[in-house]
Amino acid sequence: MTDLVIANGTVVLPEGTTTADILIKGEKIKAIVDPGTGTGDRVIDAKGKIVLPGGVDPHVHLLVGFMGQRSVYDFESGGIAALRGGTTSIVDFALQRRGKSMLAGLAHRRKQADPVVTVDYGLHLIATDVNEETLRELAGLRAAGVSSLKVYTVYEEDGLKLEDGQLYRLMQQAAKDDLMIVLHAENAGIVENLRAEAIAKGHTEPRWHALTRPPISEIEAVSRAILFSEDTGCGVHILHLVAKGALPLVEAARKRGLKITAETCTHYLALTDEALEREDGHNFILSPPLRDADNQAALWQALAGGVLSAVTSDEVSYSAAAKALGLPSFADVANGAPGIEIRLPMLYTLGVDQGRISLDQFARLTSTWPADIFGIGDRKGRIAPGYDADIAILNPERRQVISPDSDYGDIGYNPYSGIEVTGMIDTTVLRGRVVVEDGEFLGEAGQGRFLERGTSVRPVL
Repeated sequence: MTDLVIANGTVVLPEGTTTADILIKGEKIKAIVDPGTGTGDRVIDAKGKIVLPGGVDPHVHLLVGFMGQRSVYDFESGGIAALRGGTTSIVDFALQRRGKSMLAGLAHRRKQADPVVTVDYGLHLIATDVNEETLRELAGLRAAGVSSLKVYTVYEEDGLKLEDGQLYRLMQQAAKDDLMIVLHAENAGIVENLRAEAIAKGHTEPRWHALTRPPISEIEAVSRAILFSEDTGCGVHILHLVAKGALPLVEAARKRGLKITAETCTHYLALTDEALEREDGHNFILSPPLRDADNQAALWQALAGGVLSAVTSDEVSYSAAAKALGLPSFADVANGAPGIEIRLPMLYTLGVDQGRISLDQFARLTSTWPADIFGIGDRKGRIAPGYDADIAILNPERRQVISPDSDYGDIGYNPYSGIEVTGMIDTTVLRGRVVVEDGEFLGEAGQGRFLERGTSVRPVL
């Protein structure tokens, strides 16, 4: 007998979109059958709705402290926000503190997350200290289900930056131990010099955040990473790519068969640098910064053409009060913005509903390709027999104007306020269990599981 049937929906399958019933037994998808033929203990009628593989967001910062501020969301509340928005799997970050063990950083993060996490999750390990002892830990990380190392090329003041020599040596060993690099790509020298010059001249308004992080700072760092990848054989995933000048570099590298992928984020597709000129412009300070409309159009073209392989949230839920504490200088405002809950509805609205990408592309960018790249594509990211029954049901008839009240929890602002989305998530299923219905969370703390991740499978361009 089937436990749950999702009936009559427009189902986005790996082979294409069709009308079908999904049969779920326990935690797994049992079968895909003709519409109206499925029977089970519970039937959800999804007629007129779009049935998607549960979202996979591989770039999320929950329970994070940065630039003196703390996020609103932890692994419980942030997971609920993700589920309300149709995301069922995330990859967050564990931090290796300088002078400390990588494995200790992983153990600490799991201790924080496991008792309360509400969504299935994996972890990138943020590498901040590369030496012979920590390099020997890479094999242990891989055995523990961590297959990616996060590297910052900026933020020395926060103890995060790796120098080129450290990065290169890390990539040499990571290639041997089957780990990849996920890279925050900005040239620290360019950023730090321009920022110091601006502050010295009294240029502290939010727009100077973007002006002191020009596109070349990102383009150069992406180019460097590709060169290092080619020489070491270590795969690299470029996080939050926004500078359009970096897109041809990624495309050329992929066409040469290098182990390179890249993502962009919801905020770069929905907002431009004009937001930095607003009265509340400090709320839009994030790194790399927002760019202009022409740059945004190039990102959409890269998504449609497959050059970019994922759209992530880069979720950082600093409250409105926390963001304001950095004023009056852009240099002191905590970088980042919330977005884990609105990622799927926003991309559906701007992408599918407005004709920029197809429904099949939407599912690949928000679920299938991220699952493959980050080593969970054998059980997540697809609606197919044998896969985890992670499902998001999107109602294209539900419209909502975004406001601060749209978020789960009290963040106090929403960077997408005033934008009307033309499709919202009605129902989210996590491993066969309905955990969100009409915005109401039906699960409990600790229901999420740690995802031990395998080898990256990169989409072919």
